[in-house]
Amino acid sequence: MAAVRAAIARVYDAPVGAANAARNGSRARVGVAALAAALLLAAGGGAPYGRASARAAVIDGLSDQSLPAWDGSFAVSPLAAMVEPSIGPGDRQFAFARYVLQWNAIAQPSAGAAPAGDYRERFEAWLADVSRAGLQPVLALTSYDGVHPRSPAEYAQALQATLARAAALGSPIAYLEPWNEPNNQGREPAARAAAFANAAQSLCAPGAGCTVVAGDFEDGPTLPAYERDYEAALAFAPTIWGLHPYHAIASHDPSGLVAFRARLPRAGAGAQLWFTEVASFYCVRGRVLGQQAQAAQALYLRTLLADPRTEPAHAFYYGLAFADRRPAPCSSAGGEDSELYEPDDRPRAAAAVLLAGANPLQGFGPSPQEAPGTP
Repeated sequence: MAAVRAAIARVYDAPVGAANAARNGSRARVGVAALAAALLLAAGGGAPYGRASARAAVIDGLSDQSLPAWDGSFAVSPLAAMVEPSIGPGDRQFAFARYVLQWNAIAQPSAGAAPAGDYRERFEAWLADVSRAGLQPVLALTSYDGVHPRSPAEYAQALQATLARAAALGSPIAYLEPWNEPNNQGREPAARAAAFANAAQSLCAPGAGCTVVAGDFEDGPTLPAYERDYEAALAFAPTIWGLHPYHAIASHDPSGLVAFRARLPRAGAGAQLWFTEVASFYCVRGRVLGQQAQAAQALYLRTLLADPRTEPAHAFYYGLAFADRRPAPCSSAGGEDSELYEPDDRPRAAAAVLLAGANPLQGFGPSPQEAPGTP
């Protein structure tokens, strides 16, 4: 990281003020491109992070619910066309797509898949788009509106209908996360979250076509006790565990992840660990951190993925581009921007660190929220 800090200092050491903002506009464009290249070189090579990496663990999943509405519609999106060479089966970077769905959304009416439709119709548009792109659909359930299943039986009924609908649309769910971040966003007691996982496992029994990704925890400080109670209530032995390592990324400290793996049954032997959400942040709760901070965080994420102590089999990036060429909402009232592409489809510097298709030497410029010349 010392080499990264030195590279950043060389690129961004000149003073910038209102009087010379216009003069520094071109320096900002060069600066962001140079930052991306410097980060890659400091990391040990000029090649973007893709399948050529020494380890198999890469960003190979898209956790982006805006995907159907990239540039208004995935089908005609210039961004989709730009990213397409990295999407799909074979030796390409992205093999999976993930969606976090309101658990009872299937009860809503639907006139069919529509990227600008109601909530269920947007989900069905996502199913259609990821299927056409050759991505394996990964589904996580949650509650966004505070309404939770009253029982595991009610949960199972809604899940069964959701799985059946996806299959009927020709996009059967390959992997299922029973409840998203039950110890944080999903707000479920450990025993109840485990009961949902048990119900999901019964529906994803051998031959059903889907595999359960257990846990799906955030790596917060209360995770050890929560994980213990969750595991005690499970009625099956998961083959995949999901984790969101946001605290490890923010603190640049993987010790919590190492401890999590060690606490798994048989210390995780015979089971895979998936990072079902990862991100590097450009803006958090109204505070614009900028491309410099986002790219440096992306570089640490890249390092974390290669850490043999955690050995994630797969990692899903949360948010490539926001819908309809709009900036991701980020205000003091809430919201975060982890997008790797600007609303006009320009890649940010972090994209060159994490994505095989982003060229670190062209296409970069200052984000609209940043003053010219400011990282």
